[in-house]
Amino acid sequence: MKKYNRNDALAHQASILEDGRETFRHGDGPFPCASYLDCYSHQGCYPWHWHDELEIVYVQQGEVTAAVNDRQVLLKQGDGIFINRRVLHAFFMQGEGEVRMPNILFHPALLYGTQESIFWEKYVKPLVLSNGFTHMVFRRQVPWQKAALEKAEEAFRALTDEAFGYEIHTRSALSAILLLLLEKEGEAISRPAKSQAETDRIRQMLSFIEMHYTQPIRVQQIADSAFISRRECMRVFRNIIGLSPIQYVIGLRVQKAKQLLLETDRPILDICVSCGFQNQSYFTKIFRERTGLSPLQCRKSGR
Repeated sequence: MKKYNRNDALAHQASILEDGRETFRHGDGPFPCASYLDCYSHQGCYPWHWHDELEIVYVQQGEVTAAVNDRQVLLKQGDGIFINRRVLHAFFMQGEGEVRMPNILFHPALLYGTQESIFWEKYVKPLVLSNGFTHMVFRRQVPWQKAALEKAEEAFRALTDEAFGYEIHTRSALSAILLLLLEKEGEAISRPAKSQAETDRIRQMLSFIEMHYTQPIRVQQIADSAFISRRECMRVFRNIIGLSPIQYVIGLRVQKAKQLLLETDRPILDICVSCGFQNQSYFTKIFRERTGLSPLQCRKSGR
């Protein structure tokens, strides 16, 4: 098991490409599975991204908003979520204190082996190739979802302890979760997807912002990157991200600045300019509004 610290978070977020795809390798070829304990504080988050692995997350402490495409759901202590592969998503802590959120990422091949097997054709394929099934929230009040959460905890413990046979126990627990999803949500899994146009557009615009956040950015430039109107750009951002394009840009700049404050000794003014802020007083004001701390306080508290 691997616990996220600041270095881990920086390394993982640095592996997110311009289009939001996370390239960090979770596990290895023989055993494509890994577990992490995400710890957030000071309005921490994991930014918008997607990956080829399936993901199962549950909250041990605190509250987290899971954003999946154009949906947002509050996960309280004890809740969890399953996220299908190649689905755009992000996590944002809520409230004060610390969030502890175990998660497991695994390639579907862990469960089916080869595509000649019945496990692929009958069980895994319908889920991972479903365009309409993006995620499933698990609440402990629902018996079958509670069972899924218990299996997730079982898999996380196995990956943490790494006792003899942990790979088999992990695969068994994750297979049980897959089977529960197919049994209880088979109709939703087979349902056709809504148009992917908005998701494709937001990926293009996030890519543009990631490449240009250090420079002055106008909404029209963001819209042009996806070949849509300024009005449509505003609508898509509000619908999927829940923010205006400029609010998202500011949030990304603050996030990048926070990483540099915690991970480097660069002067604050240098970080301010390199993250796209035009003057230090505005940077300090926005940073405090977004994190509850001044840049200097953030650096000191992190150390």
